[in-house]
Amino acid sequence: MTARRIVTALDQDGKSYFLHDGPTPGVLDLGRAIDEEIWIDDPAESTTNNTDPVKGEKFNLEPPAGGSRVRVFTFMPEGDNPSLNEQHAAAAARFNTGDAMDPDNPGMHTTATIDYGIVLSGEITLELDTGSVDLKVGDIVVQRATAHAWRNNSAQPCTMLFVLISSPNYPRGD
Repeated sequence: MTARRIVTALDQDGKSYFLHDGPTPGVLDLGRAIDEEIWIDDPAESTTNNTDPVKGEKFNLEPPAGGSRVRVFTFMPEGDNPSLNEQHAAAAARFNTGDAMDPDNPGMHTTATIDYGIVLSGEITLELDTGSVDLKVGDIVVQRATAHAWRNNSAQPCTMLFVLISSPNYPRGD
């Protein structure tokens, strides 16, 4: 699924206009998943210069401190695990997970954020430390800074929309 991204802005007269209408320039094919960065709100950056925040060279798992991040993530079926080629390895090197990943459990991670995840297509399993739940189209997850992993055990890709918000209410590990 390729998302159509529409971004609005204000011109020098304070009139609203469409700054961008089309695919996002922030797409990263990781082989087992495709990340489409939609928008990043960073309170430390000016919003008046109309610079596209997803055109950067580095993709971060978490949003900036006090900010937010919106992404569309497509998980490929676990059974389709392609061998990671040089392109996928280079893409993975650009995806900064920081210290969120659990080295003893691939895919398990914890972010210091509150996340809203909406299943747009397909099916996926959300795994926690103490169990798992199967999700389908229309299901919404409120993920509150807890260890979790996404497992696509189905035969089809699963696409989800994620809104990640940095909040002091959700420190990692609480």
